[in-house]
Amino acid sequence: MFLNLQIHNNTDITPFVHNGIIIDTSVFKIIVDGVVCTRISKRKSEEFDQLLLFLDLIKMNNRWDKFFITPHVLTEIGTHLRNDYSKWNNYKEIVEEIIPILRAMEEKNVKKDTILNYIDLKIPIVELGDISICLTADDFIASSEKVAILSSDRGLNQKYQDNRDIMVMDFRSNIYNLS
Repeated sequence: MFLNLQIHNNTDITPFVHNGIIIDTSVFKIIVDGVVCTRISKRKSEEFDQLLLFLDLIKMNNRWDKFFITPHVLTEIGTHLRNDYSKWNNYKEIVEEIIPILRAMEEKNVKKDTILNYIDLKIPIVELGDISICLTADDFIASSEKVAILSSDRGLNQKYQDNRDIMVMDFRSNIYNLS
């Protein structure tokens, strides 16, 4: 189900975030870029501010221990850090700001064979970060547990839009629809 802050309240959200929130690379990239912009460069970041507002609204701001990351998403974040910031003079400071956030998050591991079996060989899409998120979400579903996914990836969001055990949280659509 899609989270809609105009109709869902904390009572509706709590069963899904109780077990945690699976975070996608697209959202974590906003966190990285926002931390660099606000803490390192001392500038304003509207997208980061919107994400923090959203996390406040769902009562998850600074609750990094309630977020799940997969090694595949972690790899994508590491690549982003290297590609976008490694040539900065203060790269060490940037990494020192991001590591505590990552360290606080829980890790959900996904086995190689499970990933390979998930890939449709007729129409192969090999997005390991997304696949690892889907498999993690599917593990929660198989255990009859609810969980949330925080992603701004349309394809990933649509995959679970009709699933009653997964709350899809797209902070952009929620923030833009608050007015």
